[in-house]
Amino acid sequence: MCMSDLGSIRFGAAVKFRYRNTEMSGTFIGVENGIVTIKLSNGYNAGFLPDSIEIIEQSAAKAERKKERTRKVEGARVSILSTGGTIASRVDYSTGAVKPSEDIDWLLESAAFNKNGSRLTAEFRIIENILSENMKPSNWVAISRTIKSDLDAGRSVVVLHGTDTMTYTASAMAFMFRSLSHPVVFTGSQRSSDRPSSDSFLNVEGAISASSSSIGEVAIAMHSSSSDDCISAMRAVRTRKMHSTRRDAFKSIEEGPLATYCNGRLEVNGNHRQLSEESDLDDRMDTSVMMTYFYPGLSASDFESMSSGKKAVVIMGTGLGHIADDLLKTIRTLSRDGTEFLMTTQCIYGRVNPFIYSTGRNLKDAGVTYLGDMLSEVAYVKAMHVLGSYPREQFREIMTANMRGEIRERLRL
Repeated sequence: MCMSDLGSIRFGAAVKFRYRNTEMSGTFIGVENGIVTIKLSNGYNAGFLPDSIEIIEQSAAKAERKKERTRKVEGARVSILSTGGTIASRVDYSTGAVKPSEDIDWLLESAAFNKNGSRLTAEFRIIENILSENMKPSNWVAISRTIKSDLDAGRSVVVLHGTDTMTYTASAMAFMFRSLSHPVVFTGSQRSSDRPSSDSFLNVEGAISASSSSIGEVAIAMHSSSSDDCISAMRAVRTRKMHSTRRDAFKSIEEGPLATYCNGRLEVNGNHRQLSEESDLDDRMDTSVMMTYFYPGLSASDFESMSSGKKAVVIMGTGLGHIADDLLKTIRTLSRDGTEFLMTTQCIYGRVNPFIYSTGRNLKDAGVTYLGDMLSEVAYVKAMHVLGSYPREQFREIMTANMRGEIRERLRL
């Protein structure tokens, strides 16, 4: 097909075309540098030479529909709060990329499913509309206050969130809420909901089911496997994103899920906190915390520059919690000035321990607090919470105490 003919097709038009004697369909994105880009019906963008395809049929370009920011579905009580991310995104028909969307009709239809023969009562609100890499502690505080209001109104809460930083936000909620009157469940998706392979719908369904359970803590609900079969509701402070694209990217590290949702049925395990009569929120966060990944060649001057002026520094050390000897002087100096250094491991599994090698003992003597098997991102969030909510002299004691299940056993290091 010639370039002039393709130039008459508008961005976002639905097209049927023939390529190598095979009929295909998709969404027309555009022509750039002599390549025709079409988003295929399987959700992937494909590029074609203009003379290799024949357009058989085309329809008008799709337009983004603007929906009201709050919608209600009558019948059990759950608030679904959208903060953006892939789960609340659609294809941008001018570029072929995904972007945050305010059209949540697909979610309304998915969430209003029958549970034990009774219809859910769901209220949908868009409280943020950003990709998760743009989340900041100030967003966490705003989200926590919205959640508190909904909990006080007698509703459980499902939060839609981008997957890349979902553990940070969910962990912040876990620490800020001392108790919960209803479950709070985070979910997201690896693939936007306009893709046939999207994990959005089952994730939302599983999250809503978990939100009606007896789990008195913050959970993350995502695919249990790469198949569209089961959802695992996992303790937020023990959960990590382990893959950039797989449906089952999230794993509960060294412990089982709080609950599993399969074939419309939720099975709750016994290893969870109980619900309380009231929700108790302490949303004070001190953001004077940084996290640094140790690597061979990290200079003492760079380490000092990053750490200076911070109240706490989370170090992702090697193995059992080690860094180079030439960084010890910086730690000793800044520790005397009041900076708290916290050690976690870069490894996915296992715990740090200062007593196996001399490096660990030297670091502990210099003022480093070892955090056992606490996940690095969870330690970063917990440090903000502890600095904001507790006396400074209790910092080390509380950081090494198991507050929300973030440490599998109490530390005495």
